[in-house]
Amino acid sequence: MPENIFLSLLIPTLNEEENIVGLLERVMGVLDNSGVTYEVVVIDDASVDRTPFLAENALGIKGKVIRRRAVKRSLSLSVLDGINISGAEYIIVIDADGSHPPELLPAMIRYLAAGYELVVPSRYVQGGGVKNFPFTRRLISKFACGVGRAVTRIKDNTSGFFGIKKSCLEGIILSPQGFKIGLEVFVKARYRSFIEIPYIFENRKKGESKLKGLVVLQYFLQVLGLIGYNLTKNAG
Repeated sequence: MPENIFLSLLIPTLNEEENIVGLLERVMGVLDNSGVTYEVVVIDDASVDRTPFLAENALGIKGKVIRRRAVKRSLSLSVLDGINISGAEYIIVIDADGSHPPELLPAMIRYLAAGYELVVPSRYVQGGGVKNFPFTRRLISKFACGVGRAVTRIKDNTSGFFGIKKSCLEGIILSPQGFKIGLEVFVKARYRSFIEIPYIFENRKKGESKLKGLVVLQYFLQVLGLIGYNLTKNAG
């Protein structure tokens, strides 16, 4: 495992008291054995349950909890807050609901250390897939990723699970809508090399999904905005 790496693991949360402690225990167990220097940053989006309290107790000295008090709740803006306060060389973003396996973190770190500036665990490359995922959600996900390929070569472009060298985000204005911070990063970040690595996405076992009709609408509006962004960039 590579040494002399400082990593910030960003975990956006909203009412995840049923999942956060178990996830943090898995995350810290994996990272403690990785040989890297790390911090875990939980960015809580004004949860009305015990999520931030439980996260603080579980983290101890290995991380911190940022409590957002913004009028508008947004997973993407939560991640953006985490990126802005991070002083680490590398950033990994992972969901709080347990659908993204922390056991994949060492592989992501190895690829980043090897020179890949963006690493995306992917359901849609060979070896990837989904587990316990409702059929309608599968259709929505595949269709959304197909739409997203209009603006990026990343196959699993709706993913919120990715690692990036922070310098690739310097000078970039991110203006994500809703939940899809990954898509915004994949299109706008200044990375020269990327890799998608297979993983199995497992639907949350506890708590309520945040996927609502408004989120889907925001995603398509985001894609339209990014098409305009690419056209303007290419014209320049």
